[in-house]
Amino acid sequence: MNLRDLKYLTVIAEEQNITRAASRLFVAQPALSQCVQKIEKELGAAVFVRAQNGVTVTREGQRFVEFARRMIAEHERLLNDISDLKNAIIGEVRVGLTEAQAAYILPYVLPQFSLRHPQINVMPVDMFSDELEAALLRGELELGILRAPVKSPDLETFELSADEMVVIPRSTTRYQKYIYYREDDTRPYLNLEFFRNEPLVLTQKALRSRQVCDQIFQKAGIDPVVRLSCQYINTINALAQVDYGSTMLPSKLVSETLRRRGVFAIERQYSVPYPLLVAVRRNAVISAAAQRLLDLLRELAGTF
Repeated sequence: MNLRDLKYLTVIAEEQNITRAASRLFVAQPALSQCVQKIEKELGAAVFVRAQNGVTVTREGQRFVEFARRMIAEHERLLNDISDLKNAIIGEVRVGLTEAQAAYILPYVLPQFSLRHPQINVMPVDMFSDELEAALLRGELELGILRAPVKSPDLETFELSADEMVVIPRSTTRYQKYIYYREDDTRPYLNLEFFRNEPLVLTQKALRSRQVCDQIFQKAGIDPVVRLSCQYINTINALAQVDYGSTMLPSKLVSETLRRRGVFAIERQYSVPYPLLVAVRRNAVISAAAQRLLDLLRELAGTF
């Protein structure tokens, strides 16, 4: 068996389907089937059990897949070590971010990183959170910055910056009677009863920002009136500025125009944390350049 065989079988195990694995690897299905047969003959044990809808990994196969992943990781580490020795601190790091996160994070992080490591080029890759997770798992990205919750157990995360949803009411609606203050907080709060009949502009249901909003409404026992669902946070900011509808946004992504107009906290029993997380593939071997960026992000965690 060789390294290519190991990679082929790990992808089959991940996809649980030889046809899908062949499509992902850009190889012919018969070639993958032959690879499986060769490995099983060499091991003297079945790696997969064939079924009508795909394959499942046997107990012996699971041990082999674990071994294969270790060998692939060691090979990546060797290549990275050689590259690092040849290139010193010269390198490139691909970092996945959503559009909204990029606008908030990059102006804060990149100048500091460039000052410390002028020969390392950071390549931001703009994508949605689910796409970002998939790209990390495929090894197409070394780091990702995204919002909770992270769905894949194969990703390791740490909190970069705490955040929560806040309310931005239309300036043309009568929201003043719903404002109140807490003795232990200087921020104004808005009673969520305000939303009983208030038209809203929110992100689309598939997005994590919307899922957090829906959790808040569910906890408050409110069925919101959603006038429009949008794909991008920046669109929500723009629509809220022209009073198209009231909205909920992550506190740190509220535009300065809306912030000057008035932002309100959510009652604590209904609020849902919405932190920014840094994610890497579990047990991944990352380059020295990526490690330097990861070190800076850990250093900056909780400071913005």
